[in-house]
Amino acid sequence: MIVRAPIEIQRKRCLAVLLFLIATSLPVRAGQDNVRCLRSIGVEPLQRLQFGLRSNSDSSAYALYQGSRGPIPLKLLKVTELRRVEGGRPSEFETQWIEATAPESAGRYVYTNEGSLIDDFQYIRADGSIVRFVDDSDVLDAGTCLWPPP
Repeated sequence: MIVRAPIEIQRKRCLAVLLFLIATSLPVRAGQDNVRCLRSIGVEPLQRLQFGLRSNSDSSAYALYQGSRGPIPLKLLKVTELRRVEGGRPSEFETQWIEATAPESAGRYVYTNEGSLIDDFQYIRADGSIVRFVDDSDVLDAGTCLWPPP
């Protein structure tokens, strides 16, 4: 007799595996936050963003903009498997994070990825406007983004 785990347990396991794969696929040192350096496209002035997954948690992250006073804490909102890929390749996921601030002003960070490759990364403001970002890995150094002066 085969006993299947309830769907909620399966989802939590899938989320844990996904976050583990993301965390281990990026080049970081043990104990460091998992960091991505990004730059905006299609908006002026250029915005630079350091997006970090906390090494001590599977459901918290932060967004740090160049020139800002400090990081914006983020909470995991949801992870959705968009497409299952056969043949051992990683599936495609959409991950959504929400700013852990006042709900009326909270924006969302949404990205799609296959393994460590980010296909699309965007910030959706509370008013619905969207800022798109692309990977800027050339400025990543020892777990932090070293941007040129603005």
